[in-house]
Amino acid sequence: MELWKKHWTTALGALFVLAAFISLFKYSADQGWLTDPIKVGAGLIIGAAAAAIGVKLHRNGTAYGLAGELGTGLGAAIGYTTAAYAGIYTTLWESMTVLVVMTAITTAVAAYAYRFNSRILMMVSLLGSMVAPLAMRPETDQVLQLFLYLLVMNSVVFAISVMKGWIELRLTAFVFTWLLYGVYYIHFLPESDNWWSMLMRYAIAAFVFYLIAFYIAAWRERSSLAGVNVYFSFANTVLFGAWAAALLPEQGAMTVLLLLIGGLYGVLALVIYRFRMAAVSAATGHIHAALAAIALLLGLSGLGSGSDYRPLVGAFVWTAIATVMVLVGRKLRSDWLILGGSFVWFFTGIYWFAHAWDVPRLNPLGGLYIPFLNGGAIAWVALAAFGFYVSRQVKYKALDQESASIVAVMYAVFSHIIVGGLLTVQITNVYEEYDVAGSVQLALSAAWGIYALLLFLWGAYSRQRPFRWIGSIVIVLVALKAILIDLSGESSLYKIIVFLLLGAISFGISWVNGKWQAKPEQQ
Repeated sequence: MELWKKHWTTALGALFVLAAFISLFKYSADQGWLTDPIKVGAGLIIGAAAAAIGVKLHRNGTAYGLAGELGTGLGAAIGYTTAAYAGIYTTLWESMTVLVVMTAITTAVAAYAYRFNSRILMMVSLLGSMVAPLAMRPETDQVLQLFLYLLVMNSVVFAISVMKGWIELRLTAFVFTWLLYGVYYIHFLPESDNWWSMLMRYAIAAFVFYLIAFYIAAWRERSSLAGVNVYFSFANTVLFGAWAAALLPEQGAMTVLLLLIGGLYGVLALVIYRFRMAAVSAATGHIHAALAAIALLLGLSGLGSGSDYRPLVGAFVWTAIATVMVLVGRKLRSDWLILGGSFVWFFTGIYWFAHAWDVPRLNPLGGLYIPFLNGGAIAWVALAAFGFYVSRQVKYKALDQESASIVAVMYAVFSHIIVGGLLTVQITNVYEEYDVAGSVQLALSAAWGIYALLLFLWGAYSRQRPFRWIGSIVIVLVALKAILIDLSGESSLYKIIVFLLLGAISFGISWVNGKWQAKPEQQ
């Protein structure tokens, strides 16, 4: 880096000289002074002459070493500018010609720079190769030639950068390549609405190339620069994700993309943990895992978009995520993971309560509706089972016994509320599906009354007072509903039977309550 602290202004001066040459190319084209073949030939001759003089000066000794590197770099940059003019700005060269010329120039420059340690030569030629297509943008689409042009440059630059440890080369190529992508997008404003559009294919190619290249560099260097490579790989992912979000209007496509990125970074996190890459800190592995988790969560949250089954899919997915978080947290003895999974479960339950009433029934047997054996019922059961499992099996190491008991009761109470929702939805659906005679409201009152009795029985079994309170609240609400709603309207034998059942349930609760109070209670 000391070299660049001393000579970065020298490289900047060479860049201005190159900018003047590019302006001359464009000005001569606008004025019609020379034909395109003559300008291309002159550019190649001038570039070769400048490079030859630079090589001569560089080989003569240290006094002229820097001037020789600049001259050779400017010669290569003029060659790149000529190739960009002939293949990108105009249609004089076919794509294969651009590929051959670029390969020849780049290989020669890289070989010389590698042989004689010419770092500034490589940087000046790289800047020239990137600035030329940035300044000379065509009126028609020659993007394939630009793609081949950048592919050759990036491949060679990354190779010599890794072999020599010249990190500034790969970072410059990375920044300018994505900059060119954005500039050419704004210049042409092409349409892109699917994965197979040219824009997406170029973006995917850049993303995959830099992902592989930066990790190869990090693995090979095994030095303090390894972390820099990994962080630029993160930047590559962010840029690709931003472009994909702009180019893929469909939510489904972004869902697939996020799931793929999440899976990819999950694999990379495992690789880092497994092989313990030198100079890549443990925090880097954690960042990979966090990015994987974020991408997967965002992707999973989009599953079912545009479908009436979206709430059902969301309930299953987020309950599964919460379960994984709690199981991993229990394994690692991490209260934060357990708490995070619990928050996911809690808000998923609220979301499901808000949407479960309008979700289409997912019947495994087609048109035949079976209570408690359908998609919605399974979602309710999964949510309730999670809460009961955590209540009985999961302990927070930071809590004392009394606090842990209170937290366990909170999980169980919310799970019982979920069970109440399950009963309500399933009974309502049975009446709708089979056109059952009688009042659905009376059936709900009977079901809730039975459930209140079950809550008291659960409290008697577990010796926990809060379930007595919850059961009392439920039976009081059932009584209010029976008096204010169910009692109105015409009398029927069905209504008489339900009221007698509710009376029997109330007596049963009194009996359970009396037996409970007769025994020692656990708070």
